[in-house]
Amino acid sequence: MSHTCAMAGGSGRGHEHPIPPTPPSRRHCWVPGGPDAPGPHPGIVVEWQQRDGAWFALVAYLIEADRVLVQQWLSAERLTRIG
Repeated sequence: MSHTCAMAGGSGRGHEHPIPPTPPSRRHCWVPGGPDAPGPHPGIVVEWQQRDGAWFALVAYLIEADRVLVQQWLSAERLTRIG
């Protein structure tokens, strides 16, 4: 599937730039909350890494109540896949 978008604030020439498809490793997920920020929080996996036989995900997620975007490595076992 090919997508395009016009660049906002660009050269003003109306060029369209292709948007590459989302890599299969990038998935939306739910991140559990903690005592200071009850969850779950909506997130997206940015990268996967295997460490000592266990999988970890670099996740960017939003704590909506505080309007804070967090990026951190989490054990894959802590995440719930969306979709």
